[in-house]
Amino acid sequence: MHFEWNVSSSEQAVTLQLRGSLTRSTLLPLWRQRASLLAEESAAQQKACLYIELSHLETVDSAGFVLICEIIHHYSQRSRVKLIDVPHLVEDFAELYDLEQWIKPFIQP
Repeated sequence: MHFEWNVSSSEQAVTLQLRGSLTRSTLLPLWRQRASLLAEESAAQQKACLYIELSHLETVDSAGFVLICEIIHHYSQRSRVKLIDVPHLVEDFAELYDLEQWIKPFIQP
């Protein structure tokens, strides 16, 4: 299993793209950097929005879902957060953990 992420920035937003398998066995490097994930994008806190692009995720387990929620929670305190191309599995975890109402405002239609 392979997992990677990429951070890109424009004047209006920062985009975090997640790719591959976001599972308990692959997420440790991202988990360790979650609080400072966008630190190199020093203007991220002043950006209008953080987009989290999920279309390239191949699989997500419950630990991966928790990491996504942690990133949303952390950055939504500073700026708008939008999830793009949310896989059904992420929505299923939200329903399973009774978080669908919490996560719904972050999902970009």
